[in-house]
Amino acid sequence: MRIPGGIGLLLVGSGLYWILSSQLISSFTVLTPDLFASSSEGVSLVLTVGVACLAVGLWIIREDLESLVGLFNRSDGWVFTIPILLAVADISLTLSGLSSGRAAELNPLVASTIRLGPMILGSFVISYMALSEGLGLLMLDLGKSLFPPNAFRAFPFALVCGAAAFGPASNFVLLALPNLQWSSYAIGGIGATILATLIHLHFRGREFVTDTVVS
Repeated sequence: MRIPGGIGLLLVGSGLYWILSSQLISSFTVLTPDLFASSSEGVSLVLTVGVACLAVGLWIIREDLESLVGLFNRSDGWVFTIPILLAVADISLTLSGLSSGRAAELNPLVASTIRLGPMILGSFVISYMALSEGLGLLMLDLGKSLFPPNAFRAFPFALVCGAAAFGPASNFVLLALPNLQWSSYAIGGIGATILATLIHLHFRGREFVTDTVVS
């Protein structure tokens, strides 16, 4: 049975995230704070899930890495680095927000992680990048299945990149013009739409199918 592209990277990224969460369960996650803080069994469960995801992800990640090498070696390989660049941009803008005292208005998950020190931050960056690029690969694989015409096989990838661009775009506006807090969301939406459209147009008329994404 063929494993869809990107699953290895997604499992590695999510495994690292849950391992970090198990060690910092009372403060790391802002989505469900203190959910398992009083339960040692809950912490052990989160750690076990994280280790299992990481182990399985590392076992099957080779195919994803080979696919990425093939994509990056294309003449337009820079397009496939966009998920990673957006993840780095999100973290960098939140770092800038911390220095300006406005991090709480940006990505709260990244902001809470940054405050825990460089080792935790480094692990989180690896997790964030693996999740971002893994999702990109998965969308390329999904596009191959949904859209037989070559020009549309990158359409799901373009949509995901556009969605990922919303955060960095709105955060940039919020840092540059703090008084435009609500307007930053509209501008972020416009930026996300523009990026998705540009990526889709980039692949129109191009031969998208390669041996790296089609078995």
